[in-house]
Amino acid sequence: MLALDELLVNEKNIDQEMIEASIDFWFSNKDEIRSPFPDYIKSDLLTSSIKQFVEWNKKISDEARKELNDEILVERFEEFLFEEAHKMVMTEDERITIKYPFMLRIDDQVKHEEKPLSKVIARNIVVKDDTSYLEVELSEVENGIKWSTSFELME
Repeated sequence: MLALDELLVNEKNIDQEMIEASIDFWFSNKDEIRSPFPDYIKSDLLTSSIKQFVEWNKKISDEARKELNDEILVERFEEFLFEEAHKMVMTEDERITIKYPFMLRIDDQVKHEEKPLSKVIARNIVVKDDTSYLEVELSEVENGIKWSTSFELME
């Protein structure tokens, strides 16, 4: 991967620290936040999304640039990051993680009020009556008994 400095050279309208903070947030596992991006795409993902962001940034008119602030710019960079990641991953489960980075993932352990400690073993997106749900299949840790639940997804 090219260094961030190399990718952002001569980009005076892009705050490198802002991009670094976003990368650090999404690529690191800190506290309750886990990176949604598999390790095997991270290098190419950074290079590709930064290049796209730089190209997009070059097309902004001076008039439009006056309306932009750091929050808008970092949101746009993150849009490129997630769009590119979605194209690069190999499995549907990885696509689910990228689209819903804060939802349960395979191998997560869950303690439900009516069930013993369980582990997520599968998940799928289903649509019922124009509403999307994340269906999660779990297995009780002690005895392997399977059960499932679902969560409505907000688009």
